[in-house]
Amino acid sequence: MAIIANQEIIPPSSGTSRDVVEGLHEKTNASMSGGTRTKLGISKGPTKSGKAPWGVKWRSSSWFITTVVTLGVITDILTYTIVVPVLPYRLQSLNYTNISTLTSWLLFAYSIGIFICTLPVAYFFHKYPYRRSPLIFAVLALDVAVILFMTINTYWVMVLSRFIQGASSTVVWSVGFALICENVPEKNVGRQIGFAYSGVSVGMTIAPPIGGALYQHMGWHAPFVFCIIALTLDLILRLLVIEQKDLRQWEETSHTTTGSEQTRSEDEEQVRQAEVPPGQLEGSANANDNQVAGQEKPVEPVVELSPWKVILTIGSSARGMTGFWVTFIYGLIIGIYEPSLTLRVQEVWNKESDFVGLVYLAAAAPTFFTGPIVGALADKYGAEFIMLPCLAFALPWLPLMILKKSLAGFIVLFALAEVALQCASGPAGLEVTIVARQTPGISEIHQFAAMNVAFAISTSIGAVVGGQMYDHLPSGWAAICWFALGLTAISLPFPFFFSGNKTLYRRMVHRGKSDEVEGGPAEDQRNAPERGDVAVPHD
Repeated sequence: MAIIANQEIIPPSSGTSRDVVEGLHEKTNASMSGGTRTKLGISKGPTKSGKAPWGVKWRSSSWFITTVVTLGVITDILTYTIVVPVLPYRLQSLNYTNISTLTSWLLFAYSIGIFICTLPVAYFFHKYPYRRSPLIFAVLALDVAVILFMTINTYWVMVLSRFIQGASSTVVWSVGFALICENVPEKNVGRQIGFAYSGVSVGMTIAPPIGGALYQHMGWHAPFVFCIIALTLDLILRLLVIEQKDLRQWEETSHTTTGSEQTRSEDEEQVRQAEVPPGQLEGSANANDNQVAGQEKPVEPVVELSPWKVILTIGSSARGMTGFWVTFIYGLIIGIYEPSLTLRVQEVWNKESDFVGLVYLAAAAPTFFTGPIVGALADKYGAEFIMLPCLAFALPWLPLMILKKSLAGFIVLFALAEVALQCASGPAGLEVTIVARQTPGISEIHQFAAMNVAFAISTSIGAVVGGQMYDHLPSGWAAICWFALGLTAISLPFPFFFSGNKTLYRRMVHRGKSDEVEGGPAEDQRNAPERGDVAVPHD
């Protein structure tokens, strides 16, 4: 049956203007009643989405998110480091032999867990950009690992628990730092990362003395109970995080709910358009389509890189290679000292675990203050002005640690070397960040995963090498110190020749020339292309 409308015959299959008008009236009434709406404005029932989440302002702030990631770093380093001064004593009490070697394999298990899990974690959470939920599951897995290590004395189970701990650590160092980059203004990223990175110093500062004292006075379980308490606090704060993308979604929902009057007027406009003769409506639609088509931009292709391709791409840049190398050397030196330092202090000065914790405290405490300072200076002046002087400053103290005359002197020398190396490694992440932002297909989670892989490989190698050298060489400690000196010395050319928007070498050779681009990372960020643009990183 045909229906007459505006003196034209319309087939039944095409519908009518009256049907369209009635449908739009129904949709308008639904929008006035309030409720959950789809993108088309159709109501799905009542909702309370107009009410803001509790504490939304501070829970989504840059500083709260940075604090949560910093605490995550602290608890990760705490659970890793708290056993370092007490593990040799524990293995001795369980009647194991070759203590340094066994300790090194336990440290190796942690690092290999990071290495194996980092790239899959980065690849998955790049494609599916979840941040808060993996951080929550990671801290729960870390709890399981701590309980296993605390309660079971079988060596292979201890190794397994350290592997689980390393896998959990991957999420903090990849997803956690990506969370900062995605929720902090770009101009403050270096400062906030420096602040979060200082969590390493805090963890390394408090863990050894706490672990040593608790083990000495309360037994094997006490350090791990302390870790579980810290992890519980960490879990609570992670549950409170509100990401900026979630905040934007809530704001859009809130605006949709509170903007019902605007939606109603738009629907009424559609009603009026439905009452216009079809010929005029079609002409108007074509005109609008042409107008929109004229404003459309070409769709940029999405670049997808595999995890190993990300590492190769960043490493092919001179600046990225420098960042990887400095991170690798820092992890290698830290790794070779960890299984042997406790035994050295016990052998030469006959000190127990609580005093060994104080040695680590003296070395790590200053880095709590230097981390944010170094990050801010690298943001302002460039990483090259930080990495090279700090590496050079570490050189004289490493061989002097061979001396046995003064325990106080040994502690001071170890602290100076530790602070210098930590300050040198901090800006390495900024170099990788700049290269990543100029390279299509590499996100923040990719860059931190790549840094994590470099650090995991180096610490795992360092732990095994250090343990074997100390146990099997006649002068194992001296060999370790000279090896660390050589590693630091061969690293000096990298920040001199390759780091920075304008390297220190080019500044010396082309001094006074104005045709070169100068400036630190701020200049890099201004010159950095958009994600979709193809660009060659500044080497």
